[in-house]
Amino acid sequence: MKFKPTYSKKDVEILADECLYKGFFEMRKLTLKHKKFNGEWSQPMTREMMVRNDAVCVLLFDPVADKILLIEQFRPAVLNGESPWLLELVAGMVEEGESDEDVARREAFEEAGVTVKRLEYMFKFVPSPGGLVEYLRMYAGEFDSSLVDTSQVHGLDEENEDIKLHLVSSDDAIGLLKNDVENASTIMGLQWFALNKNDLVKRWCA
Repeated sequence: MKFKPTYSKKDVEILADECLYKGFFEMRKLTLKHKKFNGEWSQPMTREMMVRNDAVCVLLFDPVADKILLIEQFRPAVLNGESPWLLELVAGMVEEGESDEDVARREAFEEAGVTVKRLEYMFKFVPSPGGLVEYLRMYAGEFDSSLVDTSQVHGLDEENEDIKLHLVSSDDAIGLLKNDVENASTIMGLQWFALNKNDLVKRWCA
C-alpha cells in the first residue's frame, strides 16, 4: 500500500512569515490557512516553527562480521531523562551544496573514524511535524569493523563533540529495541534493519 495525501502544499496559503529568532536554530512565526477535508478553507491560524537544516543518519553495518557500530554522546535536550548520554546512529546536518552522500561519509569519518563503502537509502521522516521544519533521511552504510578502535574517542572539538563507539553484533543491536533506546532515528533505523537485514546482506555480499 502506498499512501497518497488528500491534499498537497498547493492547498496551503501562507499569509505571513516572520523570523522571531536566528541562532543555531531558527524560529519562525507563520500565519496560514489550509483546505479542510470538507472542501472548505480553515480560519487563519498562527504557528511557531523551529527551522533547521535537513539531516542524514547512517546505520553503519559490516555484513561480513555481522556487526553494527553505534555512537554515544551527550545531548543537553534530554537533561530531564535518566541520562543525557544517548546511543545513536552517526548523523549530521546537510550544509549548502552538500549531497546526502557527502554528509554520510563526512559524518561517519568525523564521528566514528569510519570510511563508508556502499550507501543504501532506507527512508525519510519528519521528527516532529507539529513544530519542527526538518527532514531526516536514513541510509545504511557498509564499513569494515576490523579497522575500528573502540578505545578511541571521536568528534570535533570545535563542535564540542565527545563521542564513544559501541561495536556490537547485529542481533545485540536489534535487541536494543526491547530496552530504552531513546533516540528516534536509532529506533527507526534498527527497526528497518531488523526487517531488511537478510535482503541487505544478499545485496552487499553477492
